Amino acid sequence: MADIARLSLPQAARLLASTDPAAARGFLGLDPVTQNSALLVKEMTLRQVSVHRVGDALYGHAPNPHQPRQAFVAATEADPTALRAFLGYLAAYRRHTSYVALLPEGSPVTAGFEAGGFVRSGTLPDHAYRSGRYGDVAVYYAARED
Repeated sequence: MADIARLSLPQAARLLASTDPAAARGFLGLDPVTQNSALLVKEMTLRQVSVHRVGDALYGHAPNPHQPRQAFVAATEADPTALRAFLGYLAAYRRHTSYVALLPEGSPVTAGFEAGGFVRSGTLPDHAYRSGRYGDVAVYYAARED
């Protein structure tokens, strides 16, 4: 398994802010381009977000409050191997059995989620406001393989 290290929320906020904005925007509903570190930490605390480092990339998850065994997940790199390792970690240590990723249109990590076993299951039209306009957000789903 890849080396997975959990980050403190202040450390995660600093790293998200220094990550490529195209990959970091929309990370679990956050926007490190327009939100400062204090607001990022507050939002991550409210959403029960955990951020982990896998290699040089950041991977995050937040529990779905309406489905206890499901997690919202996000990544800053399109590496399907690291994504699968992270999902294995979530299955083993958090007992999640399914995963949802909300990826803004044009996200550079989309290919990694598709190669990592996620299937596009819908679109939220005009869901995210970025750079002066509303854009679609793709909904991706994956279930744990038993």
